[in-house]
Amino acid sequence: MTKKFLALTLAIMMTLLISTDITVAHANINKVDAVKQSTAEKIETEKQAKTDIEKVQYTITEAQGPVVSEEEINIEKRVIDPNKPMIAITYDDGPSIYTPEILDVLKENSSAATFFVLGCQVHANGDTLNRMIEEGNQIGNHTYNHKNLTKISDEELYKQIQGTDDLVYMATGYTPKVMRPPYGTTSEELNKKIQKPIIQWSIDTRDWENRNAGMIVQNILKDVKDGDIILMHDLYDSTVQASETVIPELIKRGFQLVTIDELSEYREVTFTAGVNHYHMHK
Repeated sequence: MTKKFLALTLAIMMTLLISTDITVAHANINKVDAVKQSTAEKIETEKQAKTDIEKVQYTITEAQGPVVSEEEINIEKRVIDPNKPMIAITYDDGPSIYTPEILDVLKENSSAATFFVLGCQVHANGDTLNRMIEEGNQIGNHTYNHKNLTKISDEELYKQIQGTDDLVYMATGYTPKVMRPPYGTTSEELNKKIQKPIIQWSIDTRDWENRNAGMIVQNILKDVKDGDIILMHDLYDSTVQASETVIPELIKRGFQLVTIDELSEYREVTFTAGVNHYHMHK
């Protein structure tokens, strides 16, 4: 069991205990109005409840530990030529047991990708998430458990996105800057509520459907062009096999494989919260 796993487990346990303490503390405040007490007793009860909450807030700070700025995360910056073609490969729904194999391929080819992760997968894959960042890849938010965001309440929407941000931060010290809605499903009304740029895609490999490495490769290579965003899922062995073939082939054809943030930087695309981005063609 790694130190990171133990630390994450401890943080989660502390969060559960803290949540219980906060509930108790707020219950003490509610009792002030529910029970008829003398003015002096009310004041004393309010003071005690306030003290309880302050203790909980202090415990939260201690449990989280020192905040590490994203600038302090040791990421080796790859050399990117802004004048050469570049595309962004993205992987959804992980991490999974196959993700490390995809990371191997990317590293062997001095390339990077963006992984839109599910919050429910974070706890069991902390090492993989940290490896993503250490090797120059990007982590995006793909909600907690892949619900259709157009069919849930505002409260659930907040939990799906903010909860995933919090879990990724607890595991890595990094907060995702971009998000992808499950199924790519959005609406004008929903977009106004999402406080991150929304990353869609211009090439859909349909890897979740065909589970065929050859078809995945063909779906990419037949139409790929500078500024494309490619959709895959790091859930299948066939996607690993396709990645092993298509990543070096794309490089051979002159493409640089970059993250979403890198693509936006070198294509001078300004990200705005709630705006869909399907590609970054010149």
